[in-house]
Amino acid sequence: MKIVHIAPKAPYNNYWGYQDNLLPKYQRKLGHDVTMIVTNTMHKDGKIIETECSDYVLNDGVRVIRLKVRDYGNPVLTNQMAKLPVYKYLEELRPDFIFYHSLHGLTIFDAIKYKKKINRECVIVQDNHMDYNNNNAPTGMKGQLCRCFQRWINRKSVPYVSKVYGVTPWRKTFAEDYYRIPKTKTDVLIMGADDEYLDLEHRDLYRKEIRERYGFADDDFVIVTGGRIDKAKNIDTLIKVCARLRNNIKLLVFGSVSPDFKMEFDKAQSGADNIIYIGWIDANKVYPYFFAADLIVFPGGHSVMWEQACASKTPCVFNYWDGMEHLNNGGNCICTSLKTEEEISNVIQELFQTDAYEKMKEAALSEKTDIFRYSEIAKKSLECATIRK
Repeated sequence: MKIVHIAPKAPYNNYWGYQDNLLPKYQRKLGHDVTMIVTNTMHKDGKIIETECSDYVLNDGVRVIRLKVRDYGNPVLTNQMAKLPVYKYLEELRPDFIFYHSLHGLTIFDAIKYKKKINRECVIVQDNHMDYNNNNAPTGMKGQLCRCFQRWINRKSVPYVSKVYGVTPWRKTFAEDYYRIPKTKTDVLIMGADDEYLDLEHRDLYRKEIRERYGFADDDFVIVTGGRIDKAKNIDTLIKVCARLRNNIKLLVFGSVSPDFKMEFDKAQSGADNIIYIGWIDANKVYPYFFAADLIVFPGGHSVMWEQACASKTPCVFNYWDGMEHLNNGGNCICTSLKTEEEISNVIQELFQTDAYEKMKEAALSEKTDIFRYSEIAKKSLECATIRK
């Protein structure tokens, strides 16, 4: 099957671990012919920069075509229009399946034009990464006009679209609410872990190596947390709890600390010999640390690391967020309020005092957590084409 991904808004970096990198990669591994049509922007040194328009093939066999977004003479208008000149490439490629990454912009009408004029059997799906917390639309009257415009686009396009996926349940709900996508057209396509970096086959070896590196005994109960560390992540509260509980509890923290939070973070771990902070590690190298853990705890805001932690088949505890029910597959994790020291302490101690932890461990190691691997997510992403046939 010929598959074309169209990403008319987001910057694109080769070989990164975002969904628009990993879905094409694993669809290609499934034996499909895959092309990405993306903008000529990318991330570099914390900024978004322009790069050359180009056409090349990645090491995994995915073709990448970089195009410049049409300039409408006004930044807000250019952003809302999100128009890439993709139609002539669709004529050349003649895809059977189009994955459009966004619910924004006029580029979707090129996909619809191709479907109507050239290949009526072509399946079009879209996804949504936006929610009310990270929606970057303008505010006030300008924001209302932008919302009306995007709703108009989706009202016109949705009859030709087989499915609109939210990457979390609440982003599915946002697509229904903000963009007015009918519930009959929406579903969840989760994010997760790159199988190649996950390396479950060597899980026990990684666990042994990491625990030995940091002096953890076999009977130590190791908790791991990390990511971008700021007030919203609430990691300082977890540190205070683990420092107080002591016994054989050890806490390993990775990640970069926000400059405006460094003083609070340093104070929280000061004098606690059972807390180890190792600094930033590359996102693709986080899995050995998850394997080394007996428990992974994220006491603050959501990140894709939550799904990656589930993919590692390690029991997890997450701060409760409405619309995150997909994380729990047969009991592999607990989602509960972790805002205070008392709440975090109660959860950890309950796991010690009952057989709840062993049940979580059994569920985490089961095949039910395979859904968080991109080899499985890629299969799910193509379900509309399979159903159609």
